[in-house]
Amino acid sequence: MQRSRSLALMFLLGALLVGGALGFTADRVLTGERCAKSGDNRRSFAWLTEELGLSAEQSAAVDSIVERRHREMRAVIAPVRPQMDAVRDTARQQIRRVLNDSQRARFDELIARKASGKEKHTR
Repeated sequence: MQRSRSLALMFLLGALLVGGALGFTADRVLTGERCAKSGDNRRSFAWLTEELGLSAEQSAAVDSIVERRHREMRAVIAPVRPQMDAVRDTARQQIRRVLNDSQRARFDELIARKASGKEKHTR
């Protein structure tokens, strides 16, 4: 009885972790990496500086930390980038199959806008 309870708990915990990882990955794959765009980085950094009332010295230190984090994140993601791109492209193809002609055209416009960096959608 205790063993089956432990197995059930491990299964649920595993499902939670996998679900969270898949959800995070799906979000990044479908919506792209907004944080990787330098314009978005600058806006986010300006917002943080203003909200926290950072001094010039603090602002410079935080900027260095954030830039280092972005470099490190790019290095971590680089080996799996081709796989992530393939998953994203497959999901987009599957979405296109569900849409009618006018929706498909609009979806393609949104993807093109996103690729050109003119995306207006924010979270």
